[in-house]
Amino acid sequence: MVKEKKEKKGGFLRWPWNVIVYVLLVLVLRIFAIPVILILMWVQRKNNPHGAEEGYCLNRTRKRLTWLIWALLVFVVSAALFCMLKVGLDQERTYWETMDYVTLAVCGVGGPLLFIAGVYLVYVAIRDTFFPEKSSLAKSIREQLPYPDDAPPVDKLFAMVDEDLKENGLWFASVGIGKEWVLGDKVNKIDRIRGIFMVNEIHRHHTETGVRTNRTMELVLIDDRWQRNVTSFNSLKELQAAADY
Repeated sequence: MVKEKKEKKGGFLRWPWNVIVYVLLVLVLRIFAIPVILILMWVQRKNNPHGAEEGYCLNRTRKRLTWLIWALLVFVVSAALFCMLKVGLDQERTYWETMDYVTLAVCGVGGPLLFIAGVYLVYVAIRDTFFPEKSSLAKSIREQLPYPDDAPPVDKLFAMVDEDLKENGLWFASVGIGKEWVLGDKVNKIDRIRGIFMVNEIHRHHTETGVRTNRTMELVLIDDRWQRNVTSFNSLKELQAAADY
């Protein structure tokens, strides 16, 4: 007889306890909570890959809550720019040079723009996390059905994709490819995909301290409505495997 070995899974916090823990950490540690929260999220991803226990789609929408962390950082930078703007406006500008005026202009434009960006991040994070029926993920599924206006409730929408991925899904980093659906940052119905593209670009920026480089790796899916679904990758190997599958 062959004994079946049960795979031991590490512990993880279920919704909404993980959110409660994150909020408490922010209240206690303030900005220093960010690295702790990122470590906890890594443990969550390791022990509950792709959110299988709660549903792939629902887990993906709830991950938008992490945008609140980025919103906090954006608000901090925005506040710093506003402070620099106030200091600059209060100074005597008789002996100012061109760069001083450029700095003042950057603070005057960047501060409000970053504040608006922060508000947008907070809005999307709250909308997708607590109102999944209004999320961009649910919208992407709904729009690909024959009759979007008569689409079923969001739990049934997500179930269509989740069941396909559970039965037929292969995962390439954060992208799950089933028999009928592809789950990335949004969802694509496979029979409506008309183009698959890989983006692998290296950008170089010259700075005062030298040359900085960053790499963009994305999987771009184009459907029959000419809508683009772009998902970022951290591994070129995973990106190529997903594009070739």
